[in-house]
Amino acid sequence: MQARWQRLAQLALENLPFPPYQARSVLSVHANREVALYLQHYLPYSQVLHRHPDDDRVLPATPLSGSPVPLAGFRGDCVVTIIEPEQPVELLLERAEQVNARWVLIVAPSAIVQSVDWQARGYQIHYETTEEPTDGVIVVALRDREAQHELLARPRVLICSPVRQKPTILRHFLEGLHRLDTTNLEVAFLFIDNNDDARATEMLREFASQVDAPVYRLRIPTTEPYHRTEIGHAWTESLCWRLAALKDGALQAALKHGYDYAFLVDSDLLLHPQTLRRLISLQRDIVSQVFWTVWQPGAPPLPNVWQGDFYNLHRVRRGQSLNSEEQRRRVEAFLSALAFHPGVYRVSGLGACTLISRRAIEAGVSFAEVRGCLLPGEDRHFCLRAEALGIRLFADSVFQPLHLYRESEVYRVDEYWWLVERGLQGAELSRQMFRLLLDERLSAA
Repeated sequence: MQARWQRLAQLALENLPFPPYQARSVLSVHANREVALYLQHYLPYSQVLHRHPDDDRVLPATPLSGSPVPLAGFRGDCVVTIIEPEQPVELLLERAEQVNARWVLIVAPSAIVQSVDWQARGYQIHYETTEEPTDGVIVVALRDREAQHELLARPRVLICSPVRQKPTILRHFLEGLHRLDTTNLEVAFLFIDNNDDARATEMLREFASQVDAPVYRLRIPTTEPYHRTEIGHAWTESLCWRLAALKDGALQAALKHGYDYAFLVDSDLLLHPQTLRRLISLQRDIVSQVFWTVWQPGAPPLPNVWQGDFYNLHRVRRGQSLNSEEQRRRVEAFLSALAFHPGVYRVSGLGACTLISRRAIEAGVSFAEVRGCLLPGEDRHFCLRAEALGIRLFADSVFQPLHLYRESEVYRVDEYWWLVERGLQGAELSRQMFRLLLDERLSAA
């Protein structure tokens, strides 16, 4: 049990609404006093206290750091509650919420808090997994009594896409943009035309005449071949950093022209019509839509988000060495959670279908190379910089798009629209999409 609460306490630390160098007053509402000691160790400038499990006294984490005080006279900054199986969920939530504090942070296995209406209680939630797959999916819920939840009446979104695409795929990408539900949104499109096929450029011109929204096309001629085969795509270092500059130009265009969000989307994705409205509704500064790709013929589908480094699909401690079986076990737990427990997840890497808020752009997020970091790919440098700036990364798995990674996969388009028209989403959409990606026929379409 000790290892379990330590894993949940680690998630609490990672999701505190303030940095660990600040001096705050933190109250742990947990039967195990060791949780308070754990938090105190990593919050050296804060005063961490512990609520006695049997009465209303508030005790210091370390016996020599202060005297007990009555709960009624306590005022703090943050309450941290870790709920474990067999504990009274409603009682612990009530105890946490009655404390005079700005923030309430709850960490609990999803299976034991399924009946909680987090939105009605005023929490923003996301899901995580720990290092141990048997912990299951973990809910992290945060309530901020002083939060100013400014819901824009009509958010302005610049939909941005650097385009160097084959016409057979591009036409389906543009069809998906046509079908986007933009109710109560003010959208415009920015295509950075880097095509080496004149037909693709003409398709962008035609799109501009077919939509009832501003369309900006910036023609930038190609300077280096980009090789794509049925096996994969060949990204050179020079192509990556040129693309990084193109993406950063799009972010700055959104900032300069007063957009609330930039939505960067790759031109080989067929978006679900509810994608944009869903991502905006989550009120995150950076959030990607999860999709799945068979990167190599015959391989299983894998997501566009990851847990660390280049493409780690499992949590692992720094310096920890895992055998192949343990690594497989952790990877399967993460992938299963993403696919079959739909919702918002905190991740360490994402890309290709990402909503970025104006606040994040103003803070300095960028796809430019982080000097000294040898990880390949502009998306990884974007993610590292965002985390370094204190901007957390999230991914949503409710409305996944279809990734047309190869021309030979275009035949899947009709069946994807068939799934969309049936109203599938979340876990059921994932199940059917996996069948589609593994070349199982879904309908008579």
